Amino acid sequence: MILALIILFLSALFLVWQGTLPLQTGFVLMAVSISAITWKHIRKLQTRRRIRLEIKERKAKWGGILTVVSGLSSFVGMSCQLFITRRDELIVEDIAGIRVIPLSEIQRMALFYGKTLDRASDQQLMRSLGFQTLPRFSNVRAWIQRNPKARSRQLLAVRFEKPLNELEYSEMVVFSDIENSGNLRAFAMRPEVAIKTSVLTKRAKTNNKGKK
Repeated sequence: MILALIILFLSALFLVWQGTLPLQTGFVLMAVSISAITWKHIRKLQTRRRIRLEIKERKAKWGGILTVVSGLSSFVGMSCQLFITRRDELIVEDIAGIRVIPLSEIQRMALFYGKTLDRASDQQLMRSLGFQTLPRFSNVRAWIQRNPKARSRQLLAVRFEKPLNELEYSEMVVFSDIENSGNLRAFAMRPEVAIKTSVLTKRAKTNNKGKK
């Protein structure tokens, strides 16, 4: 989005300079693009400040805002807040409610980019991410197709020792940092998280054997 606004601004500036675009129209387009860029930057700063305040108020170890992709009863694409408490619990909070998941009930976690799903099968990811059983990412791939921006953002996959409950019956939850507000770098650095988390970089290579 930011890139598109920058291109709009530069295009309008160039066309005005060449005399192809009327001066008044060009200034309107440039003003709109600059205003939109500034507003998005302000909103990002406000979001980060809100998370810092939430972390402080809850006395949590970590906090971030992610988007639900699969595995919860929440609506797909819903924004949610995640926190790690001093009791080593992962709290997932959205308009559907609050879920408290002890880290001891989490078998494995993984951080990888959405584009990784384009070139790696479920079996390849199982080996690369250290999962004990085959993860199913078909619905995640379908969501990324509908939201191509997510290809360049990180995904957080959380695999449980057993399904969450009878209603949700989720063995794995996947979140996307599509809005870049997940604070996932700090998340991966937490020692209680790092021992259970595999991290794949953008250029990480997966095992080429296996099929989806």
